[in-house]
Amino acid sequence: MDHDHDHGSDDSSSTAKSCPMIMVFHAGHCERILWRGWVASTVTEFVLSALAIFLVSFLYEALKFLRQQLARREARRESEQLAAEQRRKNEAPAAGGCCSETPLAEPREQTYWQRLLASSHIVQSLLNLLQIVISYLLMLIFMTFNYWLCLAVILGLGLGYFFFGWNKKNPDESECCP
Repeated sequence: MDHDHDHGSDDSSSTAKSCPMIMVFHAGHCERILWRGWVASTVTEFVLSALAIFLVSFLYEALKFLRQQLARREARRESEQLAAEQRRKNEAPAAGGCCSETPLAEPREQTYWQRLLASSHIVQSLLNLLQIVISYLLMLIFMTFNYWLCLAVILGLGLGYFFFGWNKKNPDESECCP
């Protein structure tokens, strides 16, 4: 029984741009990557595709670094605000001093909806969504089972971690989840 694994090649006019979907690890240069329109049928197209995949993998690590930096900056800003409010509260003049005797208002905690709709949380949520999309696309590229494309993903992630992973201060920070 002859099985043709060229799934989805219903366009018979584009036989020059048709590459089989091989479901085992292989090292060919003819590969359909993610979408029907992204077909690397020549060595040059394949090398350029592998370089693009390497770059996306590297930028994925940069995105993780950016999200971490933004979260740290927001946490630092919040702690500085709390410390400043605490100092103002402690430095309030004693009764009979030169200033008004009205007590300072207590700092009000943000409500759930205020925190949820804060611009920093919205930015983090959008960046998290982008990170998830990129991670799944990289996984699907890896699942082409092409040695060279798998290597492009691995080297991009590895070099990206080398440049951006130095910032890990807490060993408990997980690498498995965005």
